[in-house]
Amino acid sequence: MGKRMRDLSVTFKLWLAFAALVLAALLPPSIALSRLLTGFYHHQVTDPLVYHTRRLAEMVAMGSAGLAMAPMMGQMVGAEVQVVDAEGRPVAFPGAGRTPLDPALVHRALQGESFVVHARLPAVGAADRAADRSAYLVSAAPVGNPQAPTGAAFLLVPASPLEEALTGARRLLLLTLAGTGLLAAAAAILLSRTLVQPLWQMEQATQAMARGDYQARVPLTGSDEIGRLAAAINTLAASLQRYDRTRREFLANVAHELRTPLSYLRGYSQALAEGMVQDEEDRRRYLQIIQEESARLARLVDDLMDLAAMEEGGRAVLRLAPLDPAVPIAQAVGALQPSAQAKGVHLALSLPPQLPQVLADGARVQQVVLNLLDNALRHTPSGGTVTVAATADGRQVRVTVSDTGPGIPPEELEAIWDRFHKVDRSRSGGGRGLGLAIVRSIVRAHGGDVGAVSSPGGGSTFWFTVPVASGSPETDTRAE
Repeated sequence: MGKRMRDLSVTFKLWLAFAALVLAALLPPSIALSRLLTGFYHHQVTDPLVYHTRRLAEMVAMGSAGLAMAPMMGQMVGAEVQVVDAEGRPVAFPGAGRTPLDPALVHRALQGESFVVHARLPAVGAADRAADRSAYLVSAAPVGNPQAPTGAAFLLVPASPLEEALTGARRLLLLTLAGTGLLAAAAAILLSRTLVQPLWQMEQATQAMARGDYQARVPLTGSDEIGRLAAAINTLAASLQRYDRTRREFLANVAHELRTPLSYLRGYSQALAEGMVQDEEDRRRYLQIIQEESARLARLVDDLMDLAAMEEGGRAVLRLAPLDPAVPIAQAVGALQPSAQAKGVHLALSLPPQLPQVLADGARVQQVVLNLLDNALRHTPSGGTVTVAATADGRQVRVTVSDTGPGIPPEELEAIWDRFHKVDRSRSGGGRGLGLAIVRSIVRAHGGDVGAVSSPGGGSTFWFTVPVASGSPETDTRAE
């Protein structure tokens, strides 16, 4: 049963809910009202009938004079008048009714009981069959002393008008209940369409996304729960679309970055293998190119593996320990000082006398500074300056790498941290487009942040932060 209910459509479930609500709300009051109408009508009819039956019994007790007036009493209430003696035999008088009385009712009245009952009595001269009986409201009262009655008086009112009135009232109640149910059903259908249409659109959109169509969107129809769900699905679709675009660009960039060194390796190695190079100097030069491209290919693979490990989480190990940040910073500057001099770029280091210790992996911090310096040196022309500086504010150490290069367009500043992103024209040369992405991953793994400020023609400043240590011992932890 539970599974069948779960398999039903939302529209049908809403209709069932509305139907149950309407029945629960209207059926009990309708039944109560029907009973109230029945009781009220009986009360309005039976009370006068009882009163006149007692008056009739008093008149009959007066003798023949009162008996002669009995038909008038019946005419006052529209009832048939009958009187029986102490033996239960009908008393004849002008205007007396002839409908056969039920012997059981006569017996009750002669026992001194006054009552009003519904009874089905046969017509005069008709066979005693249930189909030939008519409904009456029978009122009885004993004549004389109830302890020893000398007879009984009866007033018989046809119950058909009463039943017709009650049937009409019940029919009106049923029509009202049915009309309300139809209105509720119509409201349920309209409401279900209002609710189900967005759900159907969401289903279509999610199925399209499952097929790889990330451009599918759900129309926003409001700010309620369904509207917020539609907005969330649209946000998910946009995220999947960006992810798919990034994935495609990543694969294309990897293929592009691999193609160049592989082409060199294949071409020069083939030339050497086939003996096409006879000059020893050319052979050494070809081998040098093969070594350089092999190293370039190895660095690319290493960078990709590092980046994947840090961005996917749980696999890159950081050896965190309190350390003086000036040490890895100075080591990175010293490592690239020869490259700066060879290019004619002045590489300056500006550190305060003392920096607070940071909780970091020294090798990773040095890698961050190396990547930022490599990026700055590649895009700073001869005669320019690259400056490395550091400051502290009590909670973190902030390291900056500034250059006097051509700068970065404002619209590119957010994208420079993406894998394989290269600023067109002014900053496109040299690198593999992975250095800044690795910088961001390492810094965020430490709980720090990265950023850049730049303007076209005004140089660039890259910065990152590392949290200050609080005396923690050396620890191995994984980048979350």
